[in-house]
Amino acid sequence: MASGGGAAPPKSAAALAVDEKMKEYRGLEQLQHNVLNKRQMFLSQLQENELVKNELDLLDDGAPVYKLIGPVLMRQDTDEAKQNVDKRLEFIRDEIMNCDRKVEDNKGKMQTVGEAVMKMQQELQASAASQAQAAADEATAALEAA
Repeated sequence: MASGGGAAPPKSAAALAVDEKMKEYRGLEQLQHNVLNKRQMFLSQLQENELVKNELDLLDDGAPVYKLIGPVLMRQDTDEAKQNVDKRLEFIRDEIMNCDRKVEDNKGKMQTVGEAVMKMQQELQASAASQAQAAADEATAALEAA
């Protein structure tokens, strides 16, 4: 079962640890992306509901308000409709605040993991450089001995 182009040398434990940290970082990036998309959705809903609230505020007392329930428009009390919209706005604002907290939390986690990855990569590069230097010194010594 030979693969085309030869097999890659096995990775060291340090290289595997870097790969694991990078995988963790990519997972945090995906989570951050999802949270930001969710926040954007809530911002759109907030804007829509604020428009509805503004329209309801323009209505005269006793003006008919209808709510779509399935395929039917049902008459709804104006005050009840305003209360429903206010509750919805409160809920959406709370969800936006939750998203903001998650974004900040994820930023901190991403920074911590990113710094750990950079440190691990630097250590891996330093180790590879010292191994290369040792091999070069060995080769030079062997040539001088010959």
